[in-house]
Amino acid sequence: MRRRVFVSGVILTGVGVPLLAGCKAPWQSKGQAGSTSASASAGKASGTAVPAASGAPQGWQELDAHVMGHHLGFQVSPLVRRDEKTTVLVLKLTRAKDDPAVKDIADAASDGGNTFEASLPLSRPGFLRRSDWGANGVRLLDLSTNRAWLATASVENKVKDNYNNLPLKPGASTSCFVLFGPVDAKEVTVFVPQAGFVTVNVLDSSAAAASGIDFKAIDKAFDSVDNPNYEAKPDQALAAPVPIERYTKALDDSTSTQAGSKDITVTLASDVTFASDSADLASGAEAQLQTVAGQLAQYPDGGTLSIVGHTDDVQDDAYNQTLSEKRANAVKTRLAQLTKLDKWQTSVSGKGESEPKVNDTSDEARAVNRRVEITLTPTGGTTTKTTTPPAGTGSLPENKGPVAKGSEGVTVKHVSGNSQLTITIDHVTRSGGYLFGQLHTTLSVKKGSAPDRLEDWLNDKEAPFSNSRSEKGSRDAVAFAANGLTLLAAGERIYPADYRDAGFKTHLPLTELQLTPPIKAGTTTICVIWPDPGSDTVTLDHAATGKEVADLGYRLTDIPVKNR
Repeated sequence: MRRRVFVSGVILTGVGVPLLAGCKAPWQSKGQAGSTSASASAGKASGTAVPAASGAPQGWQELDAHVMGHHLGFQVSPLVRRDEKTTVLVLKLTRAKDDPAVKDIADAASDGGNTFEASLPLSRPGFLRRSDWGANGVRLLDLSTNRAWLATASVENKVKDNYNNLPLKPGASTSCFVLFGPVDAKEVTVFVPQAGFVTVNVLDSSAAAASGIDFKAIDKAFDSVDNPNYEAKPDQALAAPVPIERYTKALDDSTSTQAGSKDITVTLASDVTFASDSADLASGAEAQLQTVAGQLAQYPDGGTLSIVGHTDDVQDDAYNQTLSEKRANAVKTRLAQLTKLDKWQTSVSGKGESEPKVNDTSDEARAVNRRVEITLTPTGGTTTKTTTPPAGTGSLPENKGPVAKGSEGVTVKHVSGNSQLTITIDHVTRSGGYLFGQLHTTLSVKKGSAPDRLEDWLNDKEAPFSNSRSEKGSRDAVAFAANGLTLLAAGERIYPADYRDAGFKTHLPLTELQLTPPIKAGTTTICVIWPDPGSDTVTLDHAATGKEVADLGYRLTDIPVKNR
């Protein structure tokens, strides 16, 4: 029997579809899945037809999805190595026969004969380029080694009228090829945007035919794309796997921590560490430096330690350079009193105002730029999963928006007053040092109002002009992302796990990246992967634009963590 996989932490109350009975989670081994038919199970529970899936070769997986308000079924092939440089995945998409009309979900001008173009929500950011269409927003994960693979290209499997936009009429199907660089794992978890997660085997080229993959059809599909600017070749800059990393902040915003496979950087907010215009440590510095001491204690073999001071641009260059050096030395002196540094090769320096995190002169930007960055590079590398929580305040910050248990959900009104979004999450699932979650969202817009931007309820309102790490030039990459869905646990705010994208040269989160086009109704699934804080329950928090306002802020509490 074909294995069926549907991983979800969502109760689909809007359409009455519960988790599919008997489904196999990505961390189960062969033979552990139940035998209940996915389509039959969902259909009986909801009275809503699940997209019919035609017969697929052995080893394909199935997902029932809600993509930008539309009900789709996905079939996901095994991953097959074509050659030393290319690995191929096939997606088959089927739109439900009773799926609402496009004009009822989006703008009437987008109806296009009731054709839903699935490429936008399934693509990489920057979808205005045809080379970023298809389904190249699909990502591969090897949790055992903390690595991710990004698609190098994607093309619809058509030889006529191929615009690579994955058009679907009700009841219709299409398929596409998604290409990756070389994958050396035996199996990987496939993250299909707004659909979920499945685990597939990685097979050699000899298994292509048995897996339903035709290499010649890939070449024909690329050659048939009807766009003279389309580059019919993979983007090799994206071919290599990238480390999965983590980014967290103390609940009082006194520290933030970036952890990768090689090093850990703890950033101290200078407004907490020092008095204004001074290199004397303030009372708040003690808790900050205890956080760093805790990090150092995890690596008794030592390594290299870098302490770098930064200032804002208020004073002149010379003054700021001196102040940044004094602050870095003050941190080093106190840190040496808190923990032994004899096995750490330590460097101390100041950068003055020369390396701002945010290029702006607002009070908020200057506060971000005033900082001391402490980078640990332990001998033998580090892990992204066992870092010490920041020593910030243990109490949860207030959220002025609605608060309820995750299974009960909240309804959040848009600041325009024209729309509202209902959000629920039943549980998250622990696997390989991460938590997998799926939010169920249902949007409703007042009659006569224009479609709304779903990302308004989901992106990071505390970093409106950048990604959550405040990296330069990162805003376009996360403009439509769900990067504001954080967990509150163990004294820290945990952002979605992320990775550095070689194309954008910035970090992108392991969550939805393309919540587009705007819609006015319908159900959408939001998938997120967070680093695991190790707790039995978690709280999901979407912070508002400011601490004193409720605009688009909300909190979902008491979300149970289910073990694999």
